Amino acid sequence: MGCCYSCFFDPGVPDNDEWRHMPAPDSAENYTIQKCGMFSKDYNVYHGTDDPSEDNRQLWMNKEGDWWTGKAYIDIENFHLKTEGEPNNPDDEKRGQVLWHSQFIDTPHFEQHVSFGAGRHERFLGFFDGYDSDDDDEYYGRVSHSGQFWNKFIVKFSCRTSAKISPGKTKKGVNFRPGIDLTLNVFSKGTAVRIVTRTWEEDRDEEGNVTGHHWAYHNHDQEFVDWIEYKLTAPGGVTVAIFRCQGTGNSSTWECPIFKATKEGGFFSEGDCNVETKDGWDPLLGLMLAHLCSSEYSPNQIKRDFVPNFPGRNRFRYGKANRPHGNLWYAPEGDDRDQETLNGTDYEGGISIDPEMFQAIPGYNREFYMVPPFSEEELAAEAEEEQELNQEKPKIEIDWGDLANCAPTQPCAVLRKVPAHMETDPETGLLIFVPISFEALTPPPAQEKVEEEIEVVIDESDDEE
Repeated sequence: MGCCYSCFFDPGVPDNDEWRHMPAPDSAENYTIQKCGMFSKDYNVYHGTDDPSEDNRQLWMNKEGDWWTGKAYIDIENFHLKTEGEPNNPDDEKRGQVLWHSQFIDTPHFEQHVSFGAGRHERFLGFFDGYDSDDDDEYYGRVSHSGQFWNKFIVKFSCRTSAKISPGKTKKGVNFRPGIDLTLNVFSKGTAVRIVTRTWEEDRDEEGNVTGHHWAYHNHDQEFVDWIEYKLTAPGGVTVAIFRCQGTGNSSTWECPIFKATKEGGFFSEGDCNVETKDGWDPLLGLMLAHLCSSEYSPNQIKRDFVPNFPGRNRFRYGKANRPHGNLWYAPEGDDRDQETLNGTDYEGGISIDPEMFQAIPGYNREFYMVPPFSEEELAAEAEEEQELNQEKPKIEIDWGDLANCAPTQPCAVLRKVPAHMETDPETGLLIFVPISFEALTPPPAQEKVEEEIEVVIDESDDEE
C-alpha cells in the first residue's frame, strides 16, 4: 500500500539460463524477493535462498498505479518477451509474460476511536478470535519521553481491505498458470499512543536577549500493529486459507500450508524476503501471496499508511474520571460474536483446504500455456538449422515401373534395404557401417543364354526285339 509510485524500472533479461525455465504448477520452490532500488516499488525475484546474484535472477515484480484514484496492481513477470511470436505488450515490447496479476486500492480506510475512562468500546475482531491485545498501560510504557507530563491518549484502530489475484492470460485468453480468480482479504488492528509533555522555555529576541518565558508542548507519538490477519477466498465465498502475522518486532513471519515467508528489517530499512512454497500448490501463487503480505500488507507498511486522529492536548485532562486509562476493551459475547472466527491460539501455522479440493472448485482452470524453456530467437534458429540439415540429405526417387498405378497416394514411410560394408574410421579406429550409394553400384555384366544341343542316340537292336 502507500500512494507513492516508483519510476519505471527495467531490470533487463538476466545473464543466465535460470529465467528460461518456469516451475511446475505443483512443485515446492524457494525464492528471495529483493527490492530493485531505494525509491522503487519493483522487486527482483531470485530462485533459491542463497545470496541473490545475477546467476539466479529468474523473475521480477512490477508495480504500477494511479496516484489520484489509489488503484494499483502488481504483476509477476518472466523475461519471455514474446508469446507465439507476438509481443506480450504491443505498447512495450520489453514486457514479459504476466504469470500472476493482483490489483488493489493503495489507500486503505482505517477505523479508529479514542480510549477514555467514561466509556467502553468493542474490541476490533477479524478472522481470528481467542487472543487479546496488551493492556493500554503496556503501550504507554513503550513510548520514551522527556519533560513535564501533561496528557496522554490512546487510539485503537483497524483496517479492512482486499486484493484481487488472478492468473495472467495470453492474448487468446489462455492462462499462463493453472488457477482461479482469488481474493486476499486483510484485517489489521493496532494501537496508537500519544504522550503530551511540556517544558518551560525562554523567549529571545533577534539579538539573543531573554524577553520572557512560555510553556512549550511536545507530542510523543508511536504506532503499534498488534495483528494482521489474512483470508484467501475463491468465488462463491469458499475459504481457501486463513493465517496471521504478529506486528511487533523487527522481523515478521507469515506461514500457511501454501507458503512460508520471513522478512528482516526495521521501519526505515527492510531486508530481503525469503519465501518457501509448499508441495501441491502453484509456487508462483505462493510467491504472489508472500509478496503482498510482506510488502503491501506488512506491519511496517500499515504503520506508514495509518494517520491517527488524536484529540487536542487539553481534551479529557480535567477530571480524573475522564483521564484515558487501560483495561476498558472487551470482546462481544454470545450472539454478537462472529461464529466464523477461529481460535487464533489453535492455528499458529494457519490452515487451508487440500490442493485437490482447491483444484475441484468450480471455475478452476487446469489448462495453461506452457512457457518454452528457450527464447523465440533460439527456437527460430533451431528450426532453421533443422531445415538446412533436411535439405542436405539426398533425395531418393523411386521408379515404380509397372506398379505406378499402385503407388500410395498419401505420404508414408518406405522401407528398403541399403547395402553397406565395414570400414575403419581414420579418426577413432573403430569399425563403422558405410552405406553404399545406388550410384556407386555397378550391375553385374549381362550374360547371353547358350542353348546346348542334345544328341539322342537310338539303338536299333532294341526295336528289332
